Amino acid sequence: MIRIKELRKAHGILQGDLADKINVSQATISGWENGKIEPSMDALRQIANLFDVSIDYLLGSTNDATQEIKKTPSYEDVGISTDEAELLADFRKLTDDQKAFVLQAVKAEAIRRAGGRKK
Repeated sequence: MIRIKELRKAHGILQGDLADKINVSQATISGWENGKIEPSMDALRQIANLFDVSIDYLLGSTNDATQEIKKTPSYEDVGISTDEAELLADFRKLTDDQKAFVLQAVKAEAIRRAGGRKK
């Protein structure tokens, strides 16, 4: 049994997002999860590295306690709203220059609003 779906869900990652991270299609991820196709050794390495597990654990060959799923905290766990989580996800897709621009704009707006309240 391949544990891709189990690991993906435990980390809150959608099939499409996983596909983007390892440069395959969402349909390929679906095929792996449904047992219709087998991932290549390179894909297995990428997935194992992404989820910080061994390939043996990923394939279900071991249940080694050191390879247990490490659940990434969800946005609810860290106290942010859905809108904030979506904003962060969109922000992470920007180039470094775009991120710098957005951060500068947000800081400028915060300063402007702080100044407006003092009156």
